[in-house]
Amino acid sequence: MTFRSSLRLAAVLASLAPRLASAQAVEEDAPTAKPEDILKNIVVASSAVDGVRPLPKIAVHPTLAADESDITLRNVVRRDLELSGEYELLPEPEDALLSDAKVDLAGWKAKGAEALVKLVGKSLEGGKVSLEVTGWLTESPDDLVYHQRIEVEASQVRVEAHRLADALLGALTGTAGGFSSSLTFVFGHGKARRVYVMDGDGHDPHAVSPPDQLAVSPSFGPDHQLYWGASVDRGVFRLFRAGAAEPISLTPRGSVYGIAFSRNEAEVAVSIARGAGIKLFRGPDLQHLTEASDNELAMHPTWSPNGRLAFVGDTKWGTRVFVDGKPISPSGLMASAPVFCRHPDGVRALFTVGLGKATDIVATGENGGGMVRLTQGGTSRYPACSPDGRLVAFFSTRKGGEGPGLYLMRIDGSRAKRLSTLVGDSLRWARVPPGKVSRIAEPK
Repeated sequence: MTFRSSLRLAAVLASLAPRLASAQAVEEDAPTAKPEDILKNIVVASSAVDGVRPLPKIAVHPTLAADESDITLRNVVRRDLELSGEYELLPEPEDALLSDAKVDLAGWKAKGAEALVKLVGKSLEGGKVSLEVTGWLTESPDDLVYHQRIEVEASQVRVEAHRLADALLGALTGTAGGFSSSLTFVFGHGKARRVYVMDGDGHDPHAVSPPDQLAVSPSFGPDHQLYWGASVDRGVFRLFRAGAAEPISLTPRGSVYGIAFSRNEAEVAVSIARGAGIKLFRGPDLQHLTEASDNELAMHPTWSPNGRLAFVGDTKWGTRVFVDGKPISPSGLMASAPVFCRHPDGVRALFTVGLGKATDIVATGENGGGMVRLTQGGTSRYPACSPDGRLVAFFSTRKGGEGPGLYLMRIDGSRAKRLSTLVGDSLRWARVPPGKVSRIAEPK
């Protein structure tokens, strides 16, 4: 495959701008309605149209503590609670109290709080930091639902604060949060496309691929290692891993346009250029890959929580999302960027569908069916599910509201909040592996 062909295919992969197939094309699964009617007839999630349900209120116990670890802990946990979409965070009162002041559950209940959180961070000797999180329901003094104090290195305060926030959300809602995690994506245009990483709350976006690489399709692998395809000096797209100077060999050889590891890391799927197309391969590792589909343009591989392989394949009536070889997206629309959310209510498949310049994110069951639109209007692309399955990150070029950027919303399409002003492509989201901390058991 020539470099020019490689760039063309990379551009298709990066943008996947919606297009329509020829109206004269005839296919067994040809749509019976006009494509614009198909898009209009996809039901919009009621929460995205009729407003959103009221959320229970939660408060964070105020403090005047000036310890840097305390400030970081409070900022991280408050932000995670706000982004979670599970609670409405009450503003801190102006008369902030000392961190060791008595907790007045009745007073907070009178203000409408159904839950209260107390956060204490203290610097210790030897570069250690103590982080303590306590959560109550405000019904009675005995309604303590969470308490944990840990000691960590000062450099680990932020990541461990996310873990504590996730555990707190688990105690309050029954499902742990997903903010001890990382988002990865490609940002840039033309020859300046680099892989970026940021925290699950949008903190610290930074490039991780070298500036001389034209990068596509990053993905987290075993031990949270980051992989991506990239071309150097107009060469073929080789597979790279963060921290490794040389490209990774794989069998069969060819330009790499997508990679995804199964949830249990027992299998890997790779989109590799073969001849004039891109074929999908799968296997136990990168040296033992076998063809997984006969589709001539199979991209965006991803795995369901149940080990099912999905990808975007080309058809006469537009690109469609396939799961284990069977299409689950409508014929006649351009579908792209599938991902699976393991929501507490069941597995949902999310992907982008588009017509002309308009693209929206839709959700279906793992086998298709029951399709709803989670976004409406503007351009929304590249959904990525949070590790807890309750949230969806996506890029939007919307002009209203907070403007273009990287957004976070609930899986029902409600409560969208902007995390970053960056607009990229090929978004993925994965949990950070547990760190080593000294957990201190204390009586409740």
